[in-house]
Amino acid sequence: MAPVKYRLDKDEFSSGMATVRNNLVQVMANDIFGSREIRRLVVDLAPPTFKTITTQYTLADPGSLNVDQRAAIEKVMSANDYALVLGMPGTGKTTTIAHIIRALVCQGKSVLLTSYTHSAVDNILLKLKNDQMPILRLGAPVKVHPEVQDFAVLAGQPKNSFEEIRTAWHETPIVATTCLGVNHPVFSERTFDYCIVDEASQITLPICLGPIRMARTFVLVGDHNQLPPLVQNEEARTGGLDISLFKLLSDTHPDSVVNLEHQYRMCEDIMTLSNTLIYKGRLKCGTEALRNQRLDVPHMEALQHRHYDSSTILRPGTPRSICTGWSSEKCWLRSLLDPEARVRFVNTDALPSSREEAKGNRTVNPTEARIVTQLVDALLDVGVPASEIGVMTHYRSQLSLLKHGLRRHGNSIELHTADRFQGRDKEVILLSLVRSNEACNIGDLLKDWRRINVAFTRAKTKLLVVGSRDTLKGSGEQEMLSRFVGLMEERQWVYDLSSDALESHFFDDCATQTTATCGPKIEKGAVNERSPKKIARSSWKSSQARQGKENQEPTIGPRRAKITDRALLKGKPILRDIWNDMTDGIC
Repeated sequence: MAPVKYRLDKDEFSSGMATVRNNLVQVMANDIFGSREIRRLVVDLAPPTFKTITTQYTLADPGSLNVDQRAAIEKVMSANDYALVLGMPGTGKTTTIAHIIRALVCQGKSVLLTSYTHSAVDNILLKLKNDQMPILRLGAPVKVHPEVQDFAVLAGQPKNSFEEIRTAWHETPIVATTCLGVNHPVFSERTFDYCIVDEASQITLPICLGPIRMARTFVLVGDHNQLPPLVQNEEARTGGLDISLFKLLSDTHPDSVVNLEHQYRMCEDIMTLSNTLIYKGRLKCGTEALRNQRLDVPHMEALQHRHYDSSTILRPGTPRSICTGWSSEKCWLRSLLDPEARVRFVNTDALPSSREEAKGNRTVNPTEARIVTQLVDALLDVGVPASEIGVMTHYRSQLSLLKHGLRRHGNSIELHTADRFQGRDKEVILLSLVRSNEACNIGDLLKDWRRINVAFTRAKTKLLVVGSRDTLKGSGEQEMLSRFVGLMEERQWVYDLSSDALESHFFDDCATQTTATCGPKIEKGAVNERSPKKIARSSWKSSQARQGKENQEPTIGPRRAKITDRALLKGKPILRDIWNDMTDGIC
């Protein structure tokens, strides 16, 4: 018997690019469901139509919806072809989509729910998981949120008959997957009444065609004032690939768009930035309490641990200007952490070495990294939870520098680029803009106003933007960051750091160092003026006891500082180290 030969071929059809090409082929075919209608709406850009008679529908909790969300639901229910929902930052897009799905299912409609990312799909399913509605979640279970795993397990369970397969595929009212998941066999067997695409403004048009061609009516939800589709190829961008279907249709037929304008994330001061610079005053605070919310700082007095005692006698080598009081208005840490200071632009122009550094194609700003690091430490000191602090920059190299400076906090502080922060929020956001140069060149990343919009709309109660006022103002009157600085000046929200701000408080040099090394190597026996000597806590306590027993003051040389309040050092290892350095370990 001749040996049997087998050939194993890679399934190229299931790859992302092949799926996109297939979407285009399917839309151009005449014998495919919905292809003619998609060409009429997307290629010919025919205007969508809407029912003139109000559609009756049931809402699970109508009292929880604002006027914008109700208008969005009504727009979708009356759409014959498509409807667009423009959800501004913090306006509850996910909640609105969940209510739309509930209303459609109550009418007996089938819904295909998609987005570009698994997390976006699952965030909506989390809103629906307690509604007892059958949901088929397609995709690898390992990529699905743990709390909606049951929907994915249901899809992956072996079926004993074709009838069971048919029931699971055809009779489940809600099917959820990513836009690239439309090559699943279920889509060769079934069409839907509605397709809802979340984050549609971030999805390229060819990818978006895949899911919407599966339904009679489609709904796109997004905001083209935030991040566009990611297209790295310059030729593709020139050809318009970075223009989403959401933007194309909303620009062509603005009457098809309903706006969500009441936001529930930002206090009024933070909202003012994007509202003035981008949304032309359309954003509104959802509640009066939200308008005036501020950061909870339970232990502002803890900043005292970062200050010199008022009775300290300065010695040579001490910073020229030290901060002696945490309650003083001149303390930059106290001023920036003030709960009433909801938005501040922290200007670094007076600081030495505040310029950016170019390392090949990498741009970093170590001074800004140190400022952010000290601010994070101070926020933790005063009782702000690490989980409520976010650190952001537009440059990956600066992000690496910040991660190194904050490495002692592990993963408790979230650090991301602006792109990664879209869809997320924190009580406090610290943003490092990096660019500081005589040419006032802010680079392409900071010229992208949509990325800046994302960065400005992630904070709930405090936004601290660190950068160079001269560089940003000199970048051009039309640049968004130049107008941002003008707005900060108009509101008196600019805080100019003094030239020695970084040296005016007690911070462990090694702990706040943003480079790979803490300082130059010190030979054995040599004195390192920048690195305080360390003693054990027990040694300090025994020294205190011995001093109390002998009831006498140590001899202080001319280069040593005298601190009379010994209680200041109790339980404060950083101050203990500094005291040891100032007294050469004699106590």
